[in-house]
Amino acid sequence: MLLWVMSFSTLVSASAAPAAASFYTDTEATEDLTRKLPIDQDAALLEARLQTLAAYSASFIQDIQGARGQLLERSSGHVSVLRPAFRWQVDNPYPQIIVADQALLKIYDPDLEQLTIRPMDEALKDTPISLLSRDAIALSGDFTITRVAEEEGEMFIVVPRSEETLYAEIRLQFSSAHLIGLGILDHLGQYTQISFTPDPDSTVIQSSDFQLEVPPGTDVIGG
Repeated sequence: MLLWVMSFSTLVSASAAPAAASFYTDTEATEDLTRKLPIDQDAALLEARLQTLAAYSASFIQDIQGARGQLLERSSGHVSVLRPAFRWQVDNPYPQIIVADQALLKIYDPDLEQLTIRPMDEALKDTPISLLSRDAIALSGDFTITRVAEEEGEMFIVVPRSEETLYAEIRLQFSSAHLIGLGILDHLGQYTQISFTPDPDSTVIQSSDFQLEVPPGTDVIGG
């Protein structure tokens, strides 16, 4: 299923973000207690952070919460990025492997014995994953960016300027130089929180990690 692509479960542990119900109701109080930088400088800082993620790998836990903060689904797995390629592998509760390169996005569901192939540009247009997968990172034209200093790092609040996007807000959390959290709020109030535990050494990522082989007899859709 493409939920992760649309909300980035479905681009993208140790994150300490609050649950959706309090995460947004406490925003004004949080901003009063933290130091924020000018908006243009915030965008430049986030662009620099994202540039360092050209090679990145981490285990993750993803929680999808309803508009009232109730937990709808929890999954776990591993993500690897070697820009512009990425691999998102869900191990529990329902195995799924998603790999992408410059041209194609491939989604393999072992339980369904099904492989879905879509053009990369079509599949990732207007999705949070594009923040991590694209080589040219220029945010200020498409988003408003606000940096909020936290006790052990920083958070960037990313709001699209267009009202026609699939999501209302993205939140990226960093500790030191590491991406540790990604949150996506959609227009219906559903919130996806992904907490990352970065691998000790992302330099071990190989291009072969982004090759997807499926068993004979797999039903192929698209391509």
